[in-house]
Amino acid sequence: MTGQRIILAIAALWGLVGVVMLAAGSHPPQTGSLAIGGQFLLFHAAAVIGILSTALVSGWRRALPMALMLTGSGVFAFEIVIHATTGVVLPGLAPIGGGIAILGWLALVIAPLIEPKN
Repeated sequence: MTGQRIILAIAALWGLVGVVMLAAGSHPPQTGSLAIGGQFLLFHAAAVIGILSTALVSGWRRALPMALMLTGSGVFAFEIVIHATTGVVLPGLAPIGGGIAILGWLALVIAPLIEPKN
């Protein structure tokens, strides 16, 4: 199994979990926090699928943004789910996940501007 297949499967899982979180967050007694976590997962899943589909970046310039986006959004959503379902707060986890996801977007901004060495 190739790395791209695994990445696509993780992105699809993030999309699935994102939809479940959005649905769960829309019913009382839940607050909007589940919906926010769901949106975070869905946005990043779509972005990763888009990165997989482009030939404009390759190698580490493709892998780095995807890894950061999937990891960051996963950590962020994990904290949201734990907090929303148990009331337990895992201090700093959501901001760390969000920061990692932001770094993924920054890496994607820079990646197409770096000329590949042939």
